[in-house]
Amino acid sequence: MGRLKPPHLFKKLGAYRPVCVAAAIALAAASPAPSTTPSIGLATILDRHLEARAALHLTMPRTLQTQGTLEGLGLHGSFRTWRDGGRERYDETLGIRAQRTLRLDGAEWMQNANGDVRELRGVVARRQLSQDSIDSGDFARHPENDTLLGRARLRDGRDVWQIRVEPPGGEPFGVALDAATFMVDEKAYVEGDGVTTIDYSDYRVVRGALYALVSVESNGDRAYDITSRVAAVVVNDPIDPSVFAPLQPAVVDAPNPVKVALLTDAGHYFVRGTVDGQSLLFLVDSGSQALFVDPAVAQRLNRTPEGSLEVRGTKRVSGRGVIALDGIDIGDAHLPARVVSVVDLSTVTYNGKTVDGVLGYPFFAAAEVRLDPDSMTMTIARPGGLAVRGTPIPIDTDRELPEVTARLNGTTDGRFLVDTGNSNDLLVFHAFAQAHPGVVFVGTAQNFAKNGGVGGSSAALPAVVYRLEIGPFNLYNRYADVMLSDAGAFSDRYEAGNIGLAALKNFVFTFDYSNRTLFLDKTRWFDDGRYRASSQSAQPHGSFIPP
Repeated sequence: MGRLKPPHLFKKLGAYRPVCVAAAIALAAASPAPSTTPSIGLATILDRHLEARAALHLTMPRTLQTQGTLEGLGLHGSFRTWRDGGRERYDETLGIRAQRTLRLDGAEWMQNANGDVRELRGVVARRQLSQDSIDSGDFARHPENDTLLGRARLRDGRDVWQIRVEPPGGEPFGVALDAATFMVDEKAYVEGDGVTTIDYSDYRVVRGALYALVSVESNGDRAYDITSRVAAVVVNDPIDPSVFAPLQPAVVDAPNPVKVALLTDAGHYFVRGTVDGQSLLFLVDSGSQALFVDPAVAQRLNRTPEGSLEVRGTKRVSGRGVIALDGIDIGDAHLPARVVSVVDLSTVTYNGKTVDGVLGYPFFAAAEVRLDPDSMTMTIARPGGLAVRGTPIPIDTDRELPEVTARLNGTTDGRFLVDTGNSNDLLVFHAFAQAHPGVVFVGTAQNFAKNGGVGGSSAALPAVVYRLEIGPFNLYNRYADVMLSDAGAFSDRYEAGNIGLAALKNFVFTFDYSNRTLFLDKTRWFDDGRYRASSQSAQPHGSFIPP
């Protein structure tokens, strides 16, 4: 349904100002710089970076603490960091939104604004590995992991050398080294449908510890930039061990599993719930990173949204901000919803009427959730509260989305979002289809399809995938849409596409985020689609491999 551009998806605790990490392409904000100095090679650039660090006489402090301010999204906030050897913690608050990251001897956990805790083991953990390489200077000591992209100029006019960094096991990063000082001016990483950049300025050294006084995180839209300013740095003072205590997750209050009725319309699932005693109708959407309510609901609940936010639905759209709730009741289960985003949901309807809200990632993260198309029920339990049913399929929840590796037509693997908020069998994103020509049986340009959601609709070409493999399960003749958009959730650069509810409804499926697992159990009327008719609107294009 929609994905948020939140304040700081992830923070690094280290010698540099804690920042988001990674990048797979050249820095999006940069433009070619005029050739005013002789060209130099990668080895020389890396050597000068190491020389610049050595000239600052940097040392690894025994302990390091920083604190400062955050500005952005129409709000004011603060951050604080602690580091003691292999233990690190980062806290930030922006309005009513608070997030925390904890790192203990290489293992990392993130707690979001709703109190959900996840251990980072997937794409974000790989980004962290790359960040460590850059912050320590190791990337400059291992040129075999680096590629010189050329000379460029950042948006603020700084002249830089751009380098692509990808250490073993890490995610690609874009790094811009200042052409004069050879310090890091900018980092960049791919997130969603674009590139997020972090710009650094005004480096300082306190007792051997290096930090940038100011950093700005941006996804390219200045309205949603977050600016961090360091106000204080403390080196080698003792840190109370309780600072690094394990994070305690917020979980659904349901002593016993709670079963509620699923409603259906236009290929979507809905459930009824209550907030402050008022009955509300929610879309059940594993493809959303947040909890959402419509502005009319916020008004009915007498809540005034604060700040601003950006949502990537079918297109990028602005939200009305966020509100605080005491929780959402679904049957006898109480979801500890702390922060809910306010977004126009007029395009999300049940029987022709706008829904009140959307249950996204925080709902699934705080509970174990089973959806049963046989009985048309949803069962909610505390994590670990449901008996195992079905075959376990590993999922990656690092990005607050359930992402699974699936295979198309027996040949091509891709990373797919498991999306109960999409009524299709399958969406295939344009970039993936272009990178793997012929993997889908694509329709002609005269047969455009439309996919709707927050932000309107997005054009697509109808297609057929002759075999979709999810773990040991094969689903044949899947009707798919090849998305044509280059912005919004349907053009996420990390994903090949979405596996939608039309495919998932062949299973009783259970989301167990605490164990990073999706369980699939065939329904009574399971149909693998082997004898399903191919879409009549799809026309041959390129080659394909039949099942």
